Amino acid sequence: MAKALKNEEKVGAAACETALEKEKIFTKEQLLNSERFRGKRDLARAVLADGKKYSAEEAEKIMDKFLKGSVK
Repeated sequence: MAKALKNEEKVGAAACETALEKEKIFTKEQLLNSERFRGKRDLARAVLADGKKYSAEEAEKIMDKFLKGSVK
């Protein structure tokens, strides 16, 4: 039973690390230089504000919202 408890503790610790990882904040430049945004650099450069910091998920949402916007 002690082993099962230790495994649960490990899972809990991993979940906490993942939650903290999601909360990492980056500058626009860091996002532009990241591998994750390699194919979207032009879009990110256009829609993300200079000097503002974003989480990777927040930046993705902003870009997706821009792409799904209607043409006027």
